Amino acid sequence: MQFEFDSEIKVLEGKIKWNVFYFPYPAQEHFGAKGNVPVRITVDGHAFEHTLLPSRNGHYMVYNEFIKRSVNKEPGDTLHVVLEKDDRKREVAVPDHIEKAIRDAGKWEDFNSQPDYAKREQINHIELAKKEETKANRLHVLIERL
Repeated sequence: MQFEFDSEIKVLEGKIKWNVFYFPYPAQEHFGAKGNVPVRITVDGHAFEHTLLPSRNGHYMVYNEFIKRSVNKEPGDTLHVVLEKDDRKREVAVPDHIEKAIRDAGKWEDFNSQPDYAKREQINHIELAKKEETKANRLHVLIERL
């Protein structure tokens, strides 16, 4: 089932001050889940894999740096969202240049032995750097740590 809605970017209430946008329907009713729900979304025409996260105010999604760089909006702005549950097995997508560097360093097995969330965080940390020099430095640090 596909959902289409508009949602305002808000600051999450509580200790963590993430920018988020809310799913305007009861997730438990539609997905049978009180907790996290893997979803595929299109935000203002840009596609992403994402996760609905529960809160006392309903399920939300984090307005992360990847989405922000694509749609260039700020808290208070409205996003147009198309969402559907993602039942596919999720795999970590390692960009070719990162995989090649890790393999060339002989650390591919070490990298792959980590949990998926750790691999995603490391890749995102590299890819979110604005300068190529910073990306290269972050990749070098990752290889050294492995």
